[in-house]
Amino acid sequence: MSTMHLILSAFCIGITNIFVEWFIIGVLFHKVQSLTPQTWRAENKSSYMYSTALSFLFGALFTFFYVKIGWHYVLRENILSACKLGLICFGCFAFILESGNAIYINYDRKFMAGKMISLCITYLSAAIIACLFNG
Repeated sequence: MSTMHLILSAFCIGITNIFVEWFIIGVLFHKVQSLTPQTWRAENKSSYMYSTALSFLFGALFTFFYVKIGWHYVLRENILSACKLGLICFGCFAFILESGNAIYINYDRKFMAGKMISLCITYLSAAIIACLFNG
């Protein structure tokens, strides 16, 4: 993977992450957040800025993970194979961590379902994007 492909992959994963979280958490499940008002901080410009920066950092780190480890387990330019890697990453890195957080953090169950859906789609799309840029 060339340097330009690394940068484009990280950028595309970051943009995808922003839109997936906006749509699933911000549009579909935002009303459910209001059921647990004591859990949430007020939203402002700096919180959106930090969230955006973290999305791009996720894109860079996932691309780095894919280049160093993931491509060994994905068939070249095979979307189904990339989806399997995305599901494995979701299960290892997000599902267990977020399930553990839900034990101690006062999330509404519907919001937690939306968060899991968002994370699963994020990891699937990250794996697909990294696979396509590696080809």
